[in-house]
Amino acid sequence: MDKPAQIKRALIEALGFNPNLPMTAEVVSVENTTCTVKLDSGLQISDVRLCATISESEDLFVMIPQIGSEVILLSQTGELSGLMVIKVDNYDSISYKKGDFEFLIDGVTGKVTLKNGSVNFGSLVSSLITEISSAVIVTPAGRGSIAPKTKLKLQDLDTKFKSILNTN
Repeated sequence: MDKPAQIKRALIEALGFNPNLPMTAEVVSVENTTCTVKLDSGLQISDVRLCATISESEDLFVMIPQIGSEVILLSQTGELSGLMVIKVDNYDSISYKKGDFEFLIDGVTGKVTLKNGSVNFGSLVSSLITEISSAVIVTPAGRGSIAPKTKLKLQDLDTKFKSILNTN
């Protein structure tokens, strides 16, 4: 075995890195669709992909791990630079984007976002409830409005929707 191969083998053994086997690491930070992890040996590796694909397209499914959680890594290329996350213990969020369509489950805020371009489902529901609450009812006796008791129920409904739907 030549000298470079011996050095590589020694480094692999010292760092506990085997490019052909999954390995565990702790998430140190998250940066968009990559993260920085710390191996059991203490070595920190940045630019570990959270998506299996190398190219950044408008069609993404991303699971964002919590800082400090354990992940399982695998190298797509057999090199440290080809690492990607294949399993996450604890998630902060899960998102799917395709073009203008976006679906996000945010475990930190406990809210769901469903958007298509500038149209947000949470905002639509809130606007609908506001419109119903302020409706003017035309009767033979003249103009009327929604009963105060009904308005309170609609406001309560709006508050409940806003507790699970992101309106931004």
